[in-house]
Amino acid sequence: MERVETALARLAEAQQRTAEQLVWQGTLIQAMTEAPQRTEEQLARLGMRVEELVSWQRGEAGRREGERYERDVVRRASILFNGGLGGSPDDPRVQRRLARLLQPLRAEDMLAAEVDPFLADLLWWKRDRLAVVEVSVQVNGEDVRRAIRRAETLQRAGTQAVAVVIGESWATPDTRERAHTLGVAWKVGADLSEGLLALRRLAPEDGDGPG
Repeated sequence: MERVETALARLAEAQQRTAEQLVWQGTLIQAMTEAPQRTEEQLARLGMRVEELVSWQRGEAGRREGERYERDVVRRASILFNGGLGGSPDDPRVQRRLARLLQPLRAEDMLAAEVDPFLADLLWWKRDRLAVVEVSVQVNGEDVRRAIRRAETLQRAGTQAVAVVIGESWATPDTRERAHTLGVAWKVGADLSEGLLALRRLAPEDGDGPG
């Protein structure tokens, strides 16, 4: 009888081990089955993060290129306009001159950003004209609109302001046509509008510019 009980106990242990092995094997098989799916999901998430990083890097590179191009245009403004004086609105001298010109509008509401000449990229004086310039590597409709709106603000204050855009290329052919229709002067690549040429032909005089 004792031998039978021992045999039964051993059989039960063997069955338990077999069951445990089957559970372990099932878990292993399930893990192996799910592994490719998890790997694909991880790769997909990684791919999305890489895409986001590349997009951010491109955006940063474009922003830096735009800032560098704008600085170069400001430095070369005397050549671009064939004389005259001016600079970035960050220049205190330009700020003082601009503040005096806008004095007639001070009783009005605070200017919105899109119409505020203090936010133009470049202000350039030549005789009685003031070029209100938007600079962009690729000139688009928003650049044209801002140049117009900011020049209009100065015109309301009694200044002969001219809207100007400067860039390397047009965003679309329609942008150039819009600028032409709305009377915006431009230098885009090697393309100079008649309005920009007229500014270049003006002979500078002593006292041109901020002071």
